[in-house]
Amino acid sequence: MRKPRLDIRHMALAALLLLAAGPALAAPVKLPPVTKATLGNGLQVYVMPTHRLPLVAFRLVARAGSVDDPAGKEGLALLTAALLTQGAGRRDAQQIAEDIAFVGGTLGAYAANEQLVVTCKVLTKDFDTGLELFRDVIVSPAFAAAEFGRKQDETLGDLAAMKDQPAQVANSELAAFLLGGSPLGHPTQGWTRSVSAITREDVAGFHRRFIVPDRAMLAVVGDVDPRRVVAALERAFAGWKPSGQKSGGAYTAPARDGRREVLVVSKPEVTQTQFRLACIGVPRNDPDYYAILLANTALGGGFTSRLVNEIRVNLGLTYTIRSRFTTFRHAGVFAISSFTKNATLRKAIDATLGEVRKLVDQGPTEAELAKVKRFLTGQFPLGLQAPDDLAAQVLDAAFYGLEPDYVERFAERINAVTMADAKRVLKKHFCVDDLKILVVSNPETARQALEGLGPIRVKEMD
Repeated sequence: MRKPRLDIRHMALAALLLLAAGPALAAPVKLPPVTKATLGNGLQVYVMPTHRLPLVAFRLVARAGSVDDPAGKEGLALLTAALLTQGAGRRDAQQIAEDIAFVGGTLGAYAANEQLVVTCKVLTKDFDTGLELFRDVIVSPAFAAAEFGRKQDETLGDLAAMKDQPAQVANSELAAFLLGGSPLGHPTQGWTRSVSAITREDVAGFHRRFIVPDRAMLAVVGDVDPRRVVAALERAFAGWKPSGQKSGGAYTAPARDGRREVLVVSKPEVTQTQFRLACIGVPRNDPDYYAILLANTALGGGFTSRLVNEIRVNLGLTYTIRSRFTTFRHAGVFAISSFTKNATLRKAIDATLGEVRKLVDQGPTEAELAKVKRFLTGQFPLGLQAPDDLAAQVLDAAFYGLEPDYVERFAERINAVTMADAKRVLKKHFCVDDLKILVVSNPETARQALEGLGPIRVKEMD
């Protein structure tokens, strides 16, 4: 029996502990140069050498996700991703798991709204093994009938279990409520009825259409030589053929409709109500991104934010509350999420709306702005330590069309945001009167509590 080698997660943990023991002050970010190449099949490749640890991270991002799920087959992208590692090339699911575990590595795949992502991390000396496994799950997944049935059943079980988790219900229902008919409104995990309708042929067809080199980009970051990596990738992916099809048109970004609406998702047995306040936001490459990030951190993006101080600390209405701008390629969502006792639902929502209104009307204080700048510029470098973190940043820049130097100039751009910038984006992008309000609660008590906030609609959970 083979003896497993050192798990690279132990090495990464040790590195993080060493970092934590160092100075708290943020140092300027200076990244190694990135080698860019396009393989013969059209695959875009980015290689960044970093020799701090004997590790290498592979990351592939395909421009495919729940936005590409056909109507009635929502959840297809996620199910496809889940099956990639369940048998590929000459290995079945068990052999893949054993081979990656033997070298102490990791291998995984997932799908989000706009991306299907495959990742692998191994020790540098196991580069060839990691690349072979990584290539096989991308290029030649088996989609065995037995594995398909098992993963489909697991997904249906997860969806059933989710109905007992009000927070997950709120997050899932919010997408369709806010984004309506936009493909962004597709729940990534799908619905019970849609996942039940997916066939093995649907999964194989999704893979053939969307997981192709001309819709993908690949990053390799770690203790590597860029020229050798590009040559190895060219050999490994030589048989992966482009689709030869033009990419479909981008989805239309939904627009704000300027109306306040209230949706009550019926869950009569709960004693605490999950609530979400949301509106359409901005795409990731919006020029106001840095000012929005600052303003939102002051509002509800940190543990000392206004929403936390007022709703949690001063009023004691919740244990946690946060605001967030989620950004996509062509659109975005601004949302506030929290929960409270059924009896204090209206008080919590009114207080939350009041804090948003106050910040929009008055702007942050100079002290708040300075504190948020210190927080953001201090935290950002901490997410750039591991090779897989750097691979994600490299591909994010390419995927969202960001400035090539956005990582190195992040602190500079944050510090360049003025008070005037913060006040402007608060009035432009932070909704108050047209926020959509969603609650997961007892419909009778919630209706009474929310009266006067806007037209109220009640729906059963899907």
